[in-house]
Amino acid sequence: MSVKCSHLVLACLLSLVLAQPALAAEEKTVSPYGTVTGQARLYYFTQRNKGTGQEFDVIKESLALGGWLKYETPWLEDHLGLGVALYGTAPLTGELNQPDQGGTGLLTSDNEGFAVVGEAYVKARYEKTEARIWRQRIETPFINSNDSRMLPQSFEAYGLKSGDIDNLELSVFWVDKEKKRDSDTFKSMSNVAGLTDVNRGVFMTGADWKPLANLPTRFWNYYAPDLDNTFFTQFKYTFGDPEGVEYAVLVQGVSQNSVGEQLAGSYNTGELGLMGTVKYSGFTFDLGASIVDDSVGIRNSWGVYPFFNNLMNYSFNRAGEKSLLLGVAYDFSRIGWDGYRADIKAGFGDTPDTGFNATYDRSEYDLDIYYDFDGDLKGMSLLSRFSYQDADESMGGRDGYQVRLRLQYNFQLL
Repeated sequence: MSVKCSHLVLACLLSLVLAQPALAAEEKTVSPYGTVTGQARLYYFTQRNKGTGQEFDVIKESLALGGWLKYETPWLEDHLGLGVALYGTAPLTGELNQPDQGGTGLLTSDNEGFAVVGEAYVKARYEKTEARIWRQRIETPFINSNDSRMLPQSFEAYGLKSGDIDNLELSVFWVDKEKKRDSDTFKSMSNVAGLTDVNRGVFMTGADWKPLANLPTRFWNYYAPDLDNTFFTQFKYTFGDPEGVEYAVLVQGVSQNSVGEQLAGSYNTGELGLMGTVKYSGFTFDLGASIVDDSVGIRNSWGVYPFFNNLMNYSFNRAGEKSLLLGVAYDFSRIGWDGYRADIKAGFGDTPDTGFNATYDRSEYDLDIYYDFDGDLKGMSLLSRFSYQDADESMGGRDGYQVRLRLQYNFQLL
């Protein structure tokens, strides 16, 4: 859809928000006519890397306005329902949206706007089992909305979730197509994964189980015909006193191997990670480490990488990569600054210096500052993020830095 059309869509969305500000700031309610919810974002993003010299002259940059507006029917006869959502994004200035500086994820690859029906589904339920058909958001470890830019990713998928067994949610889905966050086109999952000449989907199954209240576990499998099979598991054990010192241990693992005709090559790889967390008096301290098999890196084509070491720019999932994560966060409401939070993370990745998979070592340093508004502006939030990436230039790496500024407003009109 054209830039002019996407501007029109966003103008309509913003006029709806401004028309009912009091209702938009309230908590979600249930209406006999269904619900109309939405999200508006004003977003600036830049990533700057060193080129052949010492200047940060390889630039990606965008300033955009966008969001989504969604209508969902009430449950009809307690069993059937419909949902539809319109997504849109548009550049605000030409100076900060140069066509050759796209690729930020806020707009198209050449910094153009677009609008698209991102969600359109039929849903049905019986007891605690719900089925959804066609365009929808999905949130699982390896297939998810990756909602860290302007618009979320969405999928054309067919499946169901069941919570009929206590403390266990089961999911079975065929995911056929994906719309990337910077595109208005739904493409087959195999196309998104880089296979241009075939159209394949992904058969996805999952089990989220709580054998104990403080031990949530996840088991998810993704079978992509003639590409690969990916199995992800996660265990998180929390103990201690939530009002005093609280501890958590997180274990994550993935196994990935090529299958069928092996159209992306033959491989068998995996990753294992362990992180410990301590919470005390508003502070959160993280210490984690991971290691990837030295054969090939982990393919991650359909969402944000699920490991704890996934930072703003690096995921530390290359072949043979060993990573260390250090993190500290603070909730300033403990000293009376309600709504303020800050988070600092540092990640260090070491890879082989020789051999087939030799590549540059790298590190990343991230700072996130959050503010959630209250009162008449409840639903609005401000996020500022900064990242510096330090890569070994002698092995072909390039230093860089990234800045993100996001003003967001979540609202309900009906």
